[in-house]
Amino acid sequence: MNNTLDVIFLGYDDARHARLAEALSHLGFNVRRCNDLAKVYERYFRRPCPLIVLEAPLPDIHNAAVRLRAADRGLGIVAISPFPDAESRIRTLLCGADACLPPDVTGLELAAALQALVRRAAIQESADVFPEAHAPMEAAQETWRLANKGWTLVSPDGRTLGLTTGERDFLSRLVDSPDRKVSRDAFHADGADETDSGITRRRFVDVMISRLRRKAAAHHMALPIRAVHGWGYMFAADIAFDLEFRAVGEESRMEALDDWRREMADASS
Repeated sequence: MNNTLDVIFLGYDDARHARLAEALSHLGFNVRRCNDLAKVYERYFRRPCPLIVLEAPLPDIHNAAVRLRAADRGLGIVAISPFPDAESRIRTLLCGADACLPPDVTGLELAAALQALVRRAAIQESADVFPEAHAPMEAAQETWRLANKGWTLVSPDGRTLGLTTGERDFLSRLVDSPDRKVSRDAFHADGADETDSGITRRRFVDVMISRLRRKAAAHHMALPIRAVHGWGYMFAADIAFDLEFRAVGEESRMEALDDWRREMADASS
């Protein structure tokens, strides 16, 4: 299941709610239906997803949009309601919704609105991976290195990043792969149980890569890891082991261990 198509759908009209949810499911979305705001909050904060549909009275939509937008500025929020005028739509958008649709919206139209938000998220993800868009493209072709027996990632310009156990294993697999690609299913993180479901393992990898990207960005490193749609990840540059470089001490290893524990907690939530 491609988690970019996960949707939490709040609806008070059972018949219309069921019809639209079924249409989205047929179009490839993974829909979690809710009939009240409390359930929306419970499901979202237990297992966040990238898309929310709110079909409810305007006060409920406004409250939910404000709270959910504060939790994740990249979340895609679609509001469905009989908006009486332009002012009500403007207020809804200012509260945090990305799109305002009428109650008679069709499943195809709703799916198209959600797909537009998915495309926006993909563009933003690319920008996060390559924050220095103005840098020459040739830099991406220079060689990255895994040093300290794989515990340190070294960028082409010499910046260093300490790795957790999972990150080290993941990047080592990329180095060993002839095409610099690795699938989510093939990856088995240290500490994960062999009986864990495929979905749990794939979620672990997604959480780990997201954290690694943020960590690299904080160190001013434009990490060239790209998602291979519906399959896994690739390293879009040369990367190799460096047997001579030494940099990471015990303190960095302890920090990496803390990062690993946070990854496990996030993946299990």
